Amino acid sequence: MLTKAVMTSLCATRQAPVNVAARGIANIPAHEYHIRFDQRVGRKRPAQDVLDRFKRLNNGMWIHAHPGRHKLRYMKDETWQKTSLYYETCTKEQCEILDKLMTPYWLRQKHYPNDPYSAYHVRHNINSPRVDDRGNFVRERKKILMDDITSQRFFPDC
Repeated sequence: MLTKAVMTSLCATRQAPVNVAARGIANIPAHEYHIRFDQRVGRKRPAQDVLDRFKRLNNGMWIHAHPGRHKLRYMKDETWQKTSLYYETCTKEQCEILDKLMTPYWLRQKHYPNDPYSAYHVRHNINSPRVDDRGNFVRERKKILMDDITSQRFFPDC
């Protein structure tokens, strides 16, 4: 029979199995801005949280529903109840972050029959969209061609 001291020393030396550094999707905090990669293939994975909460329009902008639109609706006034059902557009920085979290498949234009978002796909009073039909970012401002004298004066080749 083993003594109590021997039993405790044996239990103390026994260690838990070593965890492998392969973190799954569920272990990563949702508030981080991170790009996910498939552990087996090594390709980029789209963030499922982004696909669930946001909608990418054909012009490159992202929209999302008003947060908290179903919380305590009976306590809110009529104006809030009406405007909370609208969609909100993301800022330019947020759109760039969401584009980085997506794969090229989700950056392409999608055309659906009876699309409820068809009114949001067109940007009014803006000449150039941010994204072309391939999903590549295009220049917002056109390049300015200068004459040689002006370019040498302000941009000397050092």
